[in-house]
Amino acid sequence: MITSKKIRVAVGGLLHETNTYATELTGPTNLEDLVVYSKEEMLKLKGTAMGGPIEECLENGWEIVPTVFRHVNTTFGMVSDEAYASVKEEIISILANEKPIDIFYLMIHGAGVVLNTADLEGDLAKSIREAIGPKAKIVSSTDLHGKVTDLIAKEYDFYTTCKEYAHVDLNPCAKDALRHGVQIFLGEITPIFRYKKIPILLPPSTTMLEGAFGAQIKEKCLQYELNEKVLNCSVMHGFPYQDTDFCGMYVLVTTNNDSELAESISDELAQWIWDNREQTLKLPPSVKETVAEVFELLDKKGIYSTFTAEQRKVHKPIVIADIGDNPGGGCTGDTTHLLREIMLQKACKIAFFNIRDEETVNQAIASGVGTTIDVQLGAKLDKLRGGAPIVCKAYVKSISDGIETIRGPMVHGMTFNLGPSVRLIIGEIDVIVQKGLGQALDDVTGRAHGVIVEEYDIVCVKSSAHFRAFYKEISDDIFMADSPGLTTTDVCVFEHKNLSYPIFPLHDNASYPIA
Repeated sequence: MITSKKIRVAVGGLLHETNTYATELTGPTNLEDLVVYSKEEMLKLKGTAMGGPIEECLENGWEIVPTVFRHVNTTFGMVSDEAYASVKEEIISILANEKPIDIFYLMIHGAGVVLNTADLEGDLAKSIREAIGPKAKIVSSTDLHGKVTDLIAKEYDFYTTCKEYAHVDLNPCAKDALRHGVQIFLGEITPIFRYKKIPILLPPSTTMLEGAFGAQIKEKCLQYELNEKVLNCSVMHGFPYQDTDFCGMYVLVTTNNDSELAESISDELAQWIWDNREQTLKLPPSVKETVAEVFELLDKKGIYSTFTAEQRKVHKPIVIADIGDNPGGGCTGDTTHLLREIMLQKACKIAFFNIRDEETVNQAIASGVGTTIDVQLGAKLDKLRGGAPIVCKAYVKSISDGIETIRGPMVHGMTFNLGPSVRLIIGEIDVIVQKGLGQALDDVTGRAHGVIVEEYDIVCVKSSAHFRAFYKEISDDIFMADSPGLTTTDVCVFEHKNLSYPIFPLHDNASYPIA
C-alpha cells in the first residue's frame, strides 16, 4: 500500500454487552463500573485480544491518536445515561484537539444498550462522525453477539464482526477491519454493505464444536469469502438476553463495488439460516441430567487419587459448564444449582470456578486462612432463579486480591479486577468465591489460589462458550449444564415487550423476511 501522507488513526470507544434483564438485579452500569484506558494508556493493549488496531497502526507506521476506551467489567445492566454521556464527552473533547483524523477505529461490542438509547453503537458513531467530519472513515469489528441497525449501516464505512465463538479472533478481525478502512480512505476499494435481519433468538452456539449451528454458519461465511470481490462475510448471532427491537440474527456482507453480489449473498445466506432455524431448538440437558452423565463417565475413567504416577501424567479432567449462569452474559454468578447437585454425588476432587458472594468472602477474610466457618453460600442476588444458599461448613484455604490477567486465548492479556476472592474447601470440592462478577475464561482465578486444574477429576465453570478456548486444550470431555439463570438456553422464558415483529421460537407466526 503506497500512501502520500501519514495516515492518522484515532482509536477509542465503549464496549458493553448489555443484558437488560440484569438491570433490575444488579442495577445499571455507571461510569465507575467501567474499566478505562485513557489516551496513552491505550497503548498497553498491544499484545492483547483488544490490541488489534494498535498493533496494525504500529506495523504500518500509521499515526495513532488514542482517545478513551472503556469496557464492561462486572456489571452488565443497561448503561446509565450519565455514564454514556461522559464517555462520549471524553472521546469528543480529545478529538476536538486532534484534527484532522483520517480513520476512527471504534472499539465496541455490538450489543450495547443505554437506558434511553437502545442503539449505543449507532448513536456513538453518529457523534464521532459529527466531530471528525464526513471525509474521515469510521470502522469497527465487533463481537458476534451484536446487532446492525440502519444508523450503524449509515455511519460506519466498514462494519464487521468476529467469526469465532469463543471469540479467539478479536485481534485479527480488528486488524482486518482497520486495513480495509485505510484502503477505503485512500480510494483503493469501494465497499458495498448489505445486511439482513433474521427473526431468530439464537441461544449460545459455539463455533468450536463440529456440527454446531454456529460452526456451520462460520464455514459458510468462509466459503463466500473465497470470492475475491467479497471483502467480508459475517453473521452476528445476536444477543437474546435483552429486550429491544434489535433482537435477532444478522447477515453482514461487504463487497468491493458489487451491489448485486452483496445482495445475492446476503439473501442466500439469510434464507439458509432461516430454513435451518429448527437447529436452534437443540438445547443442552439440565444440571441433574448432565451431572448424572458425568459421574457415569467418571466411574469408567477412575478417580485421580487412585491413579499411578504414570496415569496422572496423562490425566485430563472432565469439564462441566454452567451455561445458565454465565457471568459474561450478565448473570449474577451466584446460582447454586450445579454446586448443590455435585455435592450430592460420591466424593472426588472437584474445582468450582466461581461463586459470587461478597458476604461469604468478607466472612472468610475476617475469620482468616486455616479456619473453618459456617457459610450460607450463594443465591443472594437472583432470588427467583438462583436456587437456595448452600448451608455448610467450609475451610478457608487461601485469600487473593482478585486482580487477574487472562492467560487463555479468549481476551488474552486483559486484566480484570474481580474483587477479593477466597478458596473454600467443602468436602473435597475447592470452591473459588469472589466479590466481583467474572466468568471462567481460563483457570487464573484458581491458579491464584494454588488450584492446578489438571489434578482434579472434575472442573466446573460458569460460562456459555468462552471457556472452550482454554479448556478444549486440557480436557477431552466437556459437558454443558443448562441451569435456571439469565443466560439459560431456553430463550422463551424471557419477556420481550419492545419487539415490533414476531420472532422464532417465541412466536408461531414469525416469518422471514420480516413483514
